[in-house]
Amino acid sequence: MPAFLQQTIVDFVSAEGASATQQQLQAVHNGRGFCEQASVKVLETYLAEQVKNSTVDIDANLALLKLYQVYPATANAENVATVLVKGVMALPSTFFTGASTMVPENIREDVNVTAVLHAGFLLQSCLFEDFWKESVAFAEKVPGYLESGRAYILTAISRSHSAISTDVLKAKLNVSDKEVADIVAAEKWTVAANLIQINPNEDNQMQAKKVQENIEFEDVLKVIHTLSR
Repeated sequence: MPAFLQQTIVDFVSAEGASATQQQLQAVHNGRGFCEQASVKVLETYLAEQVKNSTVDIDANLALLKLYQVYPATANAENVATVLVKGVMALPSTFFTGASTMVPENIREDVNVTAVLHAGFLLQSCLFEDFWKESVAFAEKVPGYLESGRAYILTAISRSHSAISTDVLKAKLNVSDKEVADIVAAEKWTVAANLIQINPNEDNQMQAKKVQENIEFEDVLKVIHTLSR
């Protein structure tokens, strides 16, 4: 079992054992699609369901932001901030980037929206220690926010490092010494003299770069002709 768990990505269109809200969305999707203002309420209800169940439905949330753009009077700053939090929690998915470009202009300066955007950009940019300096009280109310952040950081580290000091890992994850030991055990890594050896994977190993040049036969003949003079 991994040290940290991320939220489950779901899709209401193909969901098995669909909830009542997902069934409503399926009916809208199979009908005229999400183009009418009436769809806002059911998408907002579904967003609350995702928060409760620690899931994220990317397409549904982007549809909600799109409707907020089309019908500005319905735009709800708290829901927009929640969608952005879900985007941060879904990293390395591109969902956060997409959602950040769809924030309605009339609420882009909302304090929670700007705070989540800033925190998300820090995390996405791998400025992990700066990310932990940001206190985003709104985001931290969403179940799994901090754990998902640590899961993303741990994934990034495992892909970019073959070894890392315990102090550096501790700082990047903002965890205690005991938690570092628990992480090492959960990931089945090894540690000696405060240096953690990360299991090899296709991303954290140096690989010889293969260079291939295509030489036409006529070019070879020209070289032979020149050398034979």
